[in-house]
Amino acid sequence: MSTAPGDAPVETISPDWPAPPAVRAAFTLRMGGVSEAPYDSLNLGAHVGDTDAAVTQNRRRVRTQLRLPAEPLWLEQVHGIEVADLDMASGQAPATPPTADAASAPRAASVCVMQVADCMPVLYAARDGCAVAAEHAG
Repeated sequence: MSTAPGDAPVETISPDWPAPPAVRAAFTLRMGGVSEAPYDSLNLGAHVGDTDAAVTQNRRRVRTQLRLPAEPLWLEQVHGIEVADLDMASGQAPATPPTADAASAPRAASVCVMQVADCMPVLYAARDGCAVAAEHAG
């Protein structure tokens, strides 16, 4: 029996890093989503021309499989120096996502998301795990 692409689990890699116990990180790969070519299959970017329904479903799959404590505030990611404070934006559903190249969350149960293609993510965590940040480096 074969599995349809939309039924496959989201493929992830978990880093081996000395983070505090309360801090988790995961990197999604391209498989396990519902987007059709040329975005197949786990496209999470709302800015590349994929359908809104596919991106929404892919993001839901990531949140569900990773058991995220909150819906990430997805950035309109740009190369620059702007940092989005996710805790300042929590509880709000902005009409447009914040434009930034990094995100910080100084409170527990926050989720930082960084999208990268040929760039690298840089992850930060306070020693006690009370704050996290993610930066798009490239």
